[in-house]
Amino acid sequence: MQLEARVKSTIDLLEIFFASRAPFDIVMSKYFKNNRWIGANDRRAIAEFSYEIFRNFEKLKFITRKITNNLGRFFVLAHMKFNREFSEKQIEEIFSGRKYAPEKLSEFERKFLRRELEDLPTYAQLNYPEWLEPYLQRVFGKEHFADEMKALNGKACVDLRVNALLATKEQARGELQEFEIEDTRYAENGLRILNGRISRSHPAIRDGIVEIQDEGSQLIAELCRVRPGDTVVDYCAGAGGKTLALAACMENKGRIFAMDKYPERLENAKKRFRRANVNNVFCQEISNKWLKRHRESAYVVLVDVPCSGTGTWRRNPDMRAKFCENDLRELIEVQAEILRTAQNLVKPGGRLIYSTCSILKEEDEDQIKKFLEEFGNFELQKIELRNYRGDFLRLTPLRNDTDGFFAAVMRKKG
Repeated sequence: MQLEARVKSTIDLLEIFFASRAPFDIVMSKYFKNNRWIGANDRRAIAEFSYEIFRNFEKLKFITRKITNNLGRFFVLAHMKFNREFSEKQIEEIFSGRKYAPEKLSEFERKFLRRELEDLPTYAQLNYPEWLEPYLQRVFGKEHFADEMKALNGKACVDLRVNALLATKEQARGELQEFEIEDTRYAENGLRILNGRISRSHPAIRDGIVEIQDEGSQLIAELCRVRPGDTVVDYCAGAGGKTLALAACMENKGRIFAMDKYPERLENAKKRFRRANVNNVFCQEISNKWLKRHRESAYVVLVDVPCSGTGTWRRNPDMRAKFCENDLRELIEVQAEILRTAQNLVKPGGRLIYSTCSILKEEDEDQIKKFLEEFGNFELQKIELRNYRGDFLRLTPLRNDTDGFFAAVMRKKG
């Protein structure tokens, strides 16, 4: 596929994304399914081109701020001119109107390309939504703010969790000899690939020996300190990544209830459980009847709540494109309600683990403070992991070279 066809596909993808409520990876997956003639190399190039745009989203949004139509096309034009530094002539050759190329440039678009780049406000330079600035400043302060934002705009590491049910770390390394690999800094069973990416069709992944999982996410499961024979609830299990890690810690002994509001997510998770040789997980849609029947039945309840995903901007740079202040307010209410409900499942002496992939205090420390004020029968416990100690787990790409994560461990008295 020639460059002009890749550019046209990127424009089409962005137009679909802006008209949709779905995350970009879902939009892209569906687009490629409907256009199977696009080869693997071209798919990678189109995906990378799209993610470059999202990593410069606020800058491009500022440049195109007075344009209301054909946003996908203008974002691509602005990116090619002001980030990739194509000349107007080169862009005109790509936008030729030929069979697989984008339509020819209009006179308005030519004028747009002749603009000089204006001085960019800080939020556009560092690529975060303007309305989020006071929330982000509250987390990082002024001294490290710019560096933290730049790190959040970088590329994510490729981390793997070794499935202890099927292999040791050394055995996993043997299956991954084509890669340069090092141990993760904090996670006990983590490996980091230093020279590229790994395909999901790789034998080590296909056979369940390793799972692609950010080191921060692996640490959430370690915090649970589950043991063989425990009864555990993963209250917002989603795709089941943390459930898999919990099952390995429990050596397939005991019971894990993987719960979610959406049963289709659990159906997808079941495939991962089978591949990883996990057989102590019971998938359960959240229902009031089940919650009443299992009151105070679990030694560990993990509540990985829906959140803003601000800690995963490296991995999902499109998430900042549609997130607004009302979304944050709604999420904060949902998180508090989930905590109130899930705490009923913890038996006396058991632990409640709250986690997010957010960096915002409103979703993190503030939620824990409010919960402990409302439920005096819970107490905060210190966190102790390899190379990490603290009242909370708080990770950022700059400080820890992981995605942004937060977690708190609370013990039920008595």
